[in-house]
Amino acid sequence: MKNTVYSKMRNCRSYIHLKRLKIKQTTMEKNMRTLSNIKTVLCAGLLAAACYVPAHAAHSSYSPMAPRQISMEASSKDYSYGLTLLPGNSIDSIEPLGRNVAWFINYNILDRYMLRPLAHGYSYLPQPVQDGFGNFFFNLSEINNTLNNVLIGEFADGGISFARLLINSTIGLLGFIDVASYMGIERHRMAMGTALGRMGADQGAYVLLLGPNTMRNLHGSTIDNMPRYLWLNGFVSLGLSALETVHDRAQLIGQEEMVDNAIDPYAQVRQIYLMFHEGKVNPDKAVSTEQTVDESYMDEID
Repeated sequence: MKNTVYSKMRNCRSYIHLKRLKIKQTTMEKNMRTLSNIKTVLCAGLLAAACYVPAHAAHSSYSPMAPRQISMEASSKDYSYGLTLLPGNSIDSIEPLGRNVAWFINYNILDRYMLRPLAHGYSYLPQPVQDGFGNFFFNLSEINNTLNNVLIGEFADGGISFARLLINSTIGLLGFIDVASYMGIERHRMAMGTALGRMGADQGAYVLLLGPNTMRNLHGSTIDNMPRYLWLNGFVSLGLSALETVHDRAQLIGQEEMVDNAIDPYAQVRQIYLMFHEGKVNPDKAVSTEQTVDESYMDEID
């Protein structure tokens, strides 16, 4: 009897133990299914996000997966820091100083009380005399035309400029008579500032220094004037420069009204000057100017 009771008790304990094991197993299976469902949801979310990124990138200007694209965009950004970009990528970085100080000194003092009276007095000289001085000064620049044309690979133009120099310096009496032009040998101007532009240099900052100028042309004119400073006596070089300045200013008498009557003479002179020099560097970008602005005006400013 006792054995039977003990046997039943053992069976009951075994049953309870098995029941507990089944409950634990069922709980573990539920947990595993829950984890599996969570993994499935996460994978689906990641796949959806991966599909969304390219689609979103097509509608956005920024893509973190395209660093080269970002660097290319940055390289073409405008780094003028709020300043207006002028022709030839020039920037008038000191415009308030240029308008209020440099323009006043150049236009209202130096030009009005010095250069303009001298230029008008010079204009009373006989035209052949004025032409002779102009030919002489241009003949001096043929040295630069020769070297600068060769520097940028324009060997034919360099050879023509050298031929003009030889002919006018000998037959043309030091260049006072432009014999080469009478012979049909045309001028091929090439200032160092233009040559630097052809080689990729921007115009740089616009400055008013004894007239409109840019940093590129200031460096270029310094190089162009070196032969005169090195080969000629200091007083002779200074006298020639002064006479050339008066001669060039006299050629601008016909354009005085354009500047005097301009609504904004500072901006007008700046725009004409920069557009002219940009056209010399990039002829395809040159634009036609008004009829009141002739080529001689810009040549003399140059």
